[in-house]
Amino acid sequence: MDFWNYATDVRLYVLAGIIVAFLVGSLGEIVASLSIIVLMMQMAASIHGLHLEKGDYGANLRPALVSLICCFGISTLTALALGLLFKGAYPGMWYGWVMLAAVPSGVSVVTLALMMKGNMAMALISMVVIYGLALFITPAMTIVLIGDAVSPLEILKYVILFIAIPVGANFILSRFTVQRKYKITFINVMMFLLLVFALGRNRDFIIQDGMVVVYIALVCVLRTFLVGAVILRYGRKNGYDRSNVVVYTGYAVWKNSGLATSMCMLLLPGFPEAALPCAISLVIESVWFAVTNKEVASHWPADIYH
Repeated sequence: MDFWNYATDVRLYVLAGIIVAFLVGSLGEIVASLSIIVLMMQMAASIHGLHLEKGDYGANLRPALVSLICCFGISTLTALALGLLFKGAYPGMWYGWVMLAAVPSGVSVVTLALMMKGNMAMALISMVVIYGLALFITPAMTIVLIGDAVSPLEILKYVILFIAIPVGANFILSRFTVQRKYKITFINVMMFLLLVFALGRNRDFIIQDGMVVVYIALVCVLRTFLVGAVILRYGRKNGYDRSNVVVYTGYAVWKNSGLATSMCMLLLPGFPEAALPCAISLVIESVWFAVTNKEVASHWPADIYH
């Protein structure tokens, strides 16, 4: 196995991120701002080099709408339903679950499509639709579900920054060609940093109240592994287009937990526990991706199923 096989293996970055986070601990309040920067760099890398042809829109509009339902339907509702389990005993954590439910899908869904040989055009169109609607849905959900605990205008500001800067950067970066292995390695490094920032900041709480963390992790496993497995199995059993189904699965499972974690740290300083569901979800989603990527390659490879 050569160096790039290791460098592009997301499982190694997930494991390394967890280990380093517990060794280093919190890096201070600056990690909230650093997380936003890392997320923007990750998104810029994820969408770099992706181009859409005129025919892509018509052919992928309906699948993109299905992805939208997966994101703000399946993924949002499961996060809220499972988050209700913590609302009574841990109201601060409920705010975190709401933030997780309200944010759009993680930009890594595009990476998922790339690595699982999914429908890249549809994944990108879906991302544009989802993030466009997130400008309205994310602030509106926080107003309805957690009231004035956090300013919807602040949420809108960070969502806009998160979209505008990577898109703007790509007007410049699109002039350069970057090999797939370099791009995936960079995206994995950004994921490693997010894990270190998010988990490290909550290390002491995790150690002090380990059982709550276990409960959150179990709930996140249901939200990712169970939901993902059901969609993949249903799609494969009923003969749906594999390249679309793997993208649907990503949108139904993978929230932008990094963005949710950062916004909890930035906008809910009085509720430090609010970031914990988002941080744990970031870990579980990363593990889910690493495991699912291998399973899909083994049991539903692109060169056999169409």
